[in-house]
Amino acid sequence: MKKPIGYTRAIHVDPLPMQTDYTAPLALWIVACLHPCRDGSISIEPVWVGSDEHGGLAIFVSRLHAGIYAALRNACHTDDDTNSWFCLPLQLFDLHAYAVEMDTTLNCALTFGFGCDAEGALIIENGAPRLRYFNAAFKLPDRIAEVTFSFGGWVFDAIRMQWDEIGAHAHVESIASIEAMDDGAFARALYIALQAATLTRDEGESDCWTVYEAGTASWIVAPAYGMASLQNSRTLH
Repeated sequence: MKKPIGYTRAIHVDPLPMQTDYTAPLALWIVACLHPCRDGSISIEPVWVGSDEHGGLAIFVSRLHAGIYAALRNACHTDDDTNSWFCLPLQLFDLHAYAVEMDTTLNCALTFGFGCDAEGALIIENGAPRLRYFNAAFKLPDRIAEVTFSFGGWVFDAIRMQWDEIGAHAHVESIASIEAMDDGAFARALYIALQAATLTRDEGESDCWTVYEAGTASWIVAPAYGMASLQNSRTLH
């Protein structure tokens, strides 16, 4: 598991009509914004987190966390004039085209929490919330036309262990309840989560992290725990 390094980077790819086929225990989301191109087309810019060596396309395992990230980036990123970041279901983003752009190796950051200080305030680093994630990589064969991305069970087992360690024992159920909401109910849940959040721009070292649970309308905060057996990046297929 890689510690969040604290800044975001995005890579532009052209949106294609092809969608993404994937398998995972939870629905997956990205955060992106759209940019008009000179030729009249539209490019989609997904969020990238971490450094070149230890980072990747941010893939959120919670729609609510993706929505929180997008809202706070719109509100806090003073150097970003788009103000149009939004969360998007992964299946509506052409992950295969993105992987081809990455020269057949796709680095992902499976995001499952936010970095915070000891009091639970979300750390806003370079205009965006600090994220907690596991690195994972897809190695794609050459000249493949179609692929189903399989997000292996190991990463979700590790994520659940992290949630359990901070006492977020009902977090999977919380995520499921959000997934079942219509857009109006989701907007209300997102508003409540943002109202309950506190923010800090102190970008010092902190081993604390947090998740938001819709069932109790509360942020669960605890120090991060090192798990040596899970610190290395893994390769997915």
